Amino acid sequence: MHHDPQSDPHRLTRRGLLSLAVLAAGGVALSPLRSPAEDPVAVPKPQTPAPTAKPTPKPTPTAKPGPPPWRHRDPMLTTPLKRAANTRGAISSFKGAFPAMNVKAVVPLPGLTSAPVPWLAVSIVGPVNQLQIVNPDAGAPVHVVSIPGSHNGGIESLVWDRTSKTLYLSTSGSLLSWSPTSPKQVRRVAVVPGATVLYELRLDSVGNVWGGTYPNGATFTYTAATKRIRAHSRVAADTDYVRRVAIGPDDQVWVGTGSRNPRLFTFPASHPGRRTEVQLPDPMHNGFISSIDVIGNRVVVTASDITAQLLLDPASKKWTGKVDRVWGARRASAEVKGSGQKSAQGGGRIFNISKGILYATDTATWRDTKLGPVGTSAPLALHATSKAVLVASQIPTGLRLETFNLATGKIDKVRTVSLTDGEFTIQSLMGHSDGKVYVGGYMGDGLAAVNPDTGARWHSPDDEDLVNQIEAMIEFDATRSYIGSYGSADIISMDSRMKDKPGGYVRLERLSRKYHQSRPFGWAVNSRNVFFGTVPDYGRAGGVLGMIEPRTNKISWVLNGGGAGFVRAHSIIGLAADERHVYGTSSVRNGYGIPDTKGPAKVFKLEIATKKKVWETSPVASSGALYAPKLIAGWLVVADVEGINIIDPANGKLVRRHRLTPTRNAAHRPGWANADIAQVGDGSKLVHSATGTTTVVDFRAGTKAVIGTPKGKQRFGPRLAATPSGRVFGSTEKTVLVELDLLPRPATPTTKPAPPRPSKARPPKPAPRPTPSKAPKPSSTSTPTRARQPSPTPTPSPSP
Repeated sequence: MHHDPQSDPHRLTRRGLLSLAVLAAGGVALSPLRSPAEDPVAVPKPQTPAPTAKPTPKPTPTAKPGPPPWRHRDPMLTTPLKRAANTRGAISSFKGAFPAMNVKAVVPLPGLTSAPVPWLAVSIVGPVNQLQIVNPDAGAPVHVVSIPGSHNGGIESLVWDRTSKTLYLSTSGSLLSWSPTSPKQVRRVAVVPGATVLYELRLDSVGNVWGGTYPNGATFTYTAATKRIRAHSRVAADTDYVRRVAIGPDDQVWVGTGSRNPRLFTFPASHPGRRTEVQLPDPMHNGFISSIDVIGNRVVVTASDITAQLLLDPASKKWTGKVDRVWGARRASAEVKGSGQKSAQGGGRIFNISKGILYATDTATWRDTKLGPVGTSAPLALHATSKAVLVASQIPTGLRLETFNLATGKIDKVRTVSLTDGEFTIQSLMGHSDGKVYVGGYMGDGLAAVNPDTGARWHSPDDEDLVNQIEAMIEFDATRSYIGSYGSADIISMDSRMKDKPGGYVRLERLSRKYHQSRPFGWAVNSRNVFFGTVPDYGRAGGVLGMIEPRTNKISWVLNGGGAGFVRAHSIIGLAADERHVYGTSSVRNGYGIPDTKGPAKVFKLEIATKKKVWETSPVASSGALYAPKLIAGWLVVADVEGINIIDPANGKLVRRHRLTPTRNAAHRPGWANADIAQVGDGSKLVHSATGTTTVVDFRAGTKAVIGTPKGKQRFGPRLAATPSGRVFGSTEKTVLVELDLLPRPATPTTKPAPPRPSKARPPKPAPRPTPSKAPKPSSTSTPTRARQPSPTPTPSPSP
């Protein structure tokens, strides 16, 4: 549901009031930075108070005075840091921070049982309970299987082999199988070399499993009889993706590519290298082939931003027309022969849904017959027989299964299935002034929150349909926050007073339409405005920089460098702002499916009033990505996977590097969120997290301390959030929200004092004569010395 933007009636925001209060108190956290070239501000001399009749009362002492204010370009930030003892790590944890019920796919399993309605294989998004085998008549899963080591999004594809009664599924770069003979587990049968994702599993006529790959840009086959996998060569030099695969009755294979120049390739299953290329009727610069199905006498194809179903003659490989009616979720049933009305040309029928109406489509003439209403416009699966069509769709608790009777033209049975909840992998975090920590989920929809004091959970309403995977979000004031949602780079405003209603969420802009953007990662606020930066769409380079005016709740401007990106061919992944300037960091990694831009990451400074760059530099030559900029004590503090960098905001030059992890920038491909900084209060402390090492830096004490121990099993992710009260939160084990301990703990003795010897009424033994070649032994009653605590060294772990 789309909501029109609404104006904010409050002229002076809560954040504006807080800013004024901080300035009045002498704080500098929100003050504009001044470069040395700028004129100093004249400070008036203090006036001597006039005498009064009564003595001036003494100020009431505070129990715990705060730290003195920072000096401009305070040298504490550029002084070398000393290693302090480790902190305890996580001091509290909240498992399953984002509980989820997001069904990814439903596959009927005809032949598994003799029941007239087939059992179903259901996959849900997330790293737990990914596979659920459902008996529709039971109303609940019969088997629930978690797959250790799976992709964060769960199962990518499933295909049912009725002959062998084997369900094949893919996750990450692995092919797995499930069998009713061992229903509580899946078995890893093969790994495709070099692939991180396996797409669209299909079966050929002899039961071989086919699939597409990323980043190989190729197909593979698995032969069950020999238990061998064969990876094929890349179909084209300009593609990393083969997302879609279809196989005709003659074992002709059709594959669809992306993200640049999406098109089709076809070849006989017996000769994968004998390929023919088929361009779309109107070639596209970037995007994906969305679906391929061999139906009747045509290959039916859909692609990004094309609403129609495109029809291809498989013999001539020529486009013959299109079906303008859009099939809901691009899904149709398999072809059924003899299902009611017969085709005049001997074809069968497929069944599909548009706007809540079930249609039958003749596969010879491609004419539609309107059958009747069903309870969904977004089917997950359609399973047809000659008498009925089973339609599966999602409801908040699981599945809705409707049986449409072809003879009566009506639904004659509705079942609901309660699925077992899953969990989203934590993708983004935001500490809010209401005390809660808000969570966005990988491949998720909606927003979740945890109250760290009570453990209470909250979730956005089920019928809110704007928020998808949240890349990052930010609070402007207590009433309004802004969300960056993948995959159309949606900029969404959330009214905290209406967060339990769909109307509390307003999409301000879909940046994919005009600016070809995909992921909003960078966010910053000052007292008046909100700023965002983005990663471009698949197959494109160059992110944009934009500004929102919360008073009107509208986007004021977007800068995209004339289409080349605000920073040319770089993604904008981090932002910081004061009242006059916006500072940002970039990554040479652009949209998926396109090579990284050569060279190091950039840092820039923009004057807000003129929308002109003041400078653009590359302060860290070794890093292709710089993350999470913060303005602290007159410096710009920027993260990379090695640690933090102190940059002079006057000119963008590097002043000091603080090494915090054992990782080298060159050892990791630049990313969009591989490192993060959480600022505590005025920045006296900050937390840095990257590549499994999380560190608290105390600038006033001049120390750095690893959070946790090198021997501990916990490794914290690179997403952090700080609350206004100074608490810092991260994540571990993909789905667990944790509060981090920020206090280094002193070393403890590793030896215990010797117990006192019993007193006896006899003289002590005479002391032995000293021997020059041996040191004297210590007395048994001497005080033990503390064992020396080794300097804690962080242990590297694989990057996320």
